[in-house]
Amino acid sequence: MIVMQVLSHPAELCPSHESKYRPISVNWYEKVESLAVKYGMKFLGSYADTNMHDIYALYDTPSMDAFMKFGMEPEIMAMGHFNKGRAFPVMDHRSTLALVKK
Repeated sequence: MIVMQVLSHPAELCPSHESKYRPISVNWYEKVESLAVKYGMKFLGSYADTNMHDIYALYDTPSMDAFMKFGMEPEIMAMGHFNKGRAFPVMDHRSTLALVKK
């Protein structure tokens, strides 16, 4: 199952200029992939919309339970200090096309 995580912070808390949150972000970027593997997941990548202060991360996970356990890791939870986040299952292009064509 593919899960999208969206993390959003206000401009005034952006780690690109707020030194308090920079180490938290660096730690997330450096460890997210290996932490995903710990839970049997694959980190597919993240994409930043720097103008809107949003990060979109994609994971291939065996279950939402695995994703929730991953989310309890300190490095993942720390992003909640300055980001609002949400996560939800999504379908890729081909799966969506197949569903629509049924």
